[in-house]
Amino acid sequence: MINIYTDGSARGNGQVNSNGGFGVVILHDNELIYAYSEQCVDTTNNREEIKAILHAFQLAQEKYPEDFCIIYSDSMYCVNICNSWIKTWAQNNWLNSKKKTVENLDLVQKLYSYLTIDFFNAEVAYCGGHRGILENELADALATNNLNRFKTLLQTNNIKYNTSGQDRTIIL
Repeated sequence: MINIYTDGSARGNGQVNSNGGFGVVILHDNELIYAYSEQCVDTTNNREEIKAILHAFQLAQEKYPEDFCIIYSDSMYCVNICNSWIKTWAQNNWLNSKKKTVENLDLVQKLYSYLTIDFFNAEVAYCGGHRGILENELADALATNNLNRFKTLLQTNNIKYNTSGQDRTIIL
């Protein structure tokens, strides 16, 4: 089983030119196996949280097709989308309970395309944010583009990482 931690962030959350990003992290046996961060402008926290999960879905399919992946998110919004709401929204032609078009529809439909794969090898689970869960803290540091905090967390927790391994993708 592969545990993938995700987080998204946006400063200004939806205001013009609000900066944001997402981070994805995998640790195994006290070693950083995978870290990825992507930054953008004109975004919202929810969009970045969804983009992080989409990246994790792609990672599960491409790098770990023979393993079952649990994708952790500290966003109950995203967990509810993936585990509950999305099926109803699809059945209702992408309208929510208030009969309005689902927010972030472009990204939600991409989530749906993964979640409807036969024998999809991943599920989304909730992980409380800012509660000292190392993997979540690392993903948050990447999402907020705080690479100094990311590296400090690795050092403080004696996490090994090697950027030269063939099966490792460390984007710092």
